[in-house]
Amino acid sequence: MSAVLKFISKSQKRELDECTIMKRAEIQLLRYAQTQSFSTEISLIKGGKYLNKNSKLLTLSPFLDEDGVLRVGGRIDVAADVTYSTKHPVILDGRNKVAKLIVQHYHVNAGHGNQEMVVNNLKQKYWLIRMRPTVKEISKKCMLCRLKRVKPQMPKMGDLPSARVAHHQRPFTHCGIDLFGPMEVTIGRRREKRYGVIFTCLTVRAIHLETVSSLSTDSLIMALRRMASRRGWPAHLYSDNGTNLRGADTELKKAVAELDEQTLQTTASIYGTKWTFIPPASPHWGGAWERLIRSVKVALKVVLKERAPREEVLNTLIAEVEAIVNGRPLSHVSVEVDSKESLTPNHFLLGSSSHSPQMGNFDDSDLFLRRQWRIAQRLADMFWRRWVIEVLPELIPRQKWTTELHKPLQIGDLVLVVDPNAPRNVWPRGIVEEVFTGKDGSVRVVQVRTQLGSLKRSVARVAKIPLDV
Repeated sequence: MSAVLKFISKSQKRELDECTIMKRAEIQLLRYAQTQSFSTEISLIKGGKYLNKNSKLLTLSPFLDEDGVLRVGGRIDVAADVTYSTKHPVILDGRNKVAKLIVQHYHVNAGHGNQEMVVNNLKQKYWLIRMRPTVKEISKKCMLCRLKRVKPQMPKMGDLPSARVAHHQRPFTHCGIDLFGPMEVTIGRRREKRYGVIFTCLTVRAIHLETVSSLSTDSLIMALRRMASRRGWPAHLYSDNGTNLRGADTELKKAVAELDEQTLQTTASIYGTKWTFIPPASPHWGGAWERLIRSVKVALKVVLKERAPREEVLNTLIAEVEAIVNGRPLSHVSVEVDSKESLTPNHFLLGSSSHSPQMGNFDDSDLFLRRQWRIAQRLADMFWRRWVIEVLPELIPRQKWTTELHKPLQIGDLVLVVDPNAPRNVWPRGIVEEVFTGKDGSVRVVQVRTQLGSLKRSVARVAKIPLDV
């Protein structure tokens, strides 16, 4: 509009300054929008007649100013130090295209802020019919605001894997492995870093802790061999792939990312162990061991009295923390006097909780090999029966993600790859190239093509960008 007025002024050889042209263009657009929305009211006002009782402008006491723009009459003419536009704002219909463009302008100038801020700024100059619905509509259609609001849509929580409910098997048959640290130790007059390795039995929730001096693949394999020598080789190992170690420092993330997955899998396969790596940046897939790492860290803060103990002291404290965590109850703790002792991971490892005496009284007649074997089998069976009765039912409910509320991701969807450690405005965008479903048919993992390359992510780290309004 301003360009048209500038052309007209030049044609008439009347040069007008830019400010005057912009002001006239604004008046022309406002009058055009008001004529489209309030033609009946404008005709009645020009004719000096009263508005109809069903008119939307009846309560506003509208009038036409000297430029022919429809404004609110209102009741605050006597207010001091208030601008004319605030006393008599321009009336517009929020459904009009011009009004929507004005709202969009204020929305952008407000930094895509909350809707009340935009409404307040608009009221200083304009009175929109359906103001808040219009502001809400503009915010909903704004692509930048969509990117700010979008978040991953979690599918229904899947069933527990067989490793979590595999009873009557040796502890650590199904095992999760992760690293934590670093921890400083004193060697002579210098300090060195040590890292912890946690092995978690996915069934009875027992842990085994080892320390390593470096984060190389060889150190991790030796820690696995030490654990297997004491607990037996796992049939199945689960771990992350080194890019989703929460709470670890930069060195830990970098070093674990360099672990050779192929070497680990080859070494494990020699002993009949299958090694499975969870998707990148999906710590909730490893919640079974992530939660126990937190318990280990809490216990370490209690027992560790110095910042950099000697290595022998650290190894002793690590063993004590292992016993503390393995002594926690797995089921409800009864306060009745004659109730049974609560089931703990140590019952499956030691035959009793860590602070309990040996169960029962035995004499020389119990030294027969066959009877000893039967006693051991009976105790193990008793603990497993209690586990099935007391612990297994507690795993039935879904604590969250109880329903499939949203449409699953599909090939071709435009998505944001979520990075909790980076600002939202630098999250990479991409296109879903491939989807991977779980046993229940729900999409759990997707392959996303981005400018950074192809990324494999859990749906918890991928947010779909809505393109339809």
